[in-house]
Amino acid sequence: MERLAEQVLAAQSLRLRGVMAVAPLDENPRRAFERVRLASERLRRMEPSADAISAGMSHDFVDAIAEGATHLRIGSAITGNRPAQG
Repeated sequence: MERLAEQVLAAQSLRLRGVMAVAPLDENPRRAFERVRLASERLRRMEPSADAISAGMSHDFVDAIAEGATHLRIGSAITGNRPAQG
């Protein structure tokens, strides 16, 4: 992550805002979001303004918020599940 962040920070046309992640389906979301928070802390040591943590969806947003998420992707809780294609 740090090498990618350095490249983004060196590019004048890009702005590093923070980290984004989705918890694996086969893992406790809280543990996954803890790793995201720790990655965010490392990133902020490089760029203090990169404070966004986009993590958490309809089924795990409580755990994401507990680990510092600033942005959530809440879709199915509002719009329902997508219809099956057929």
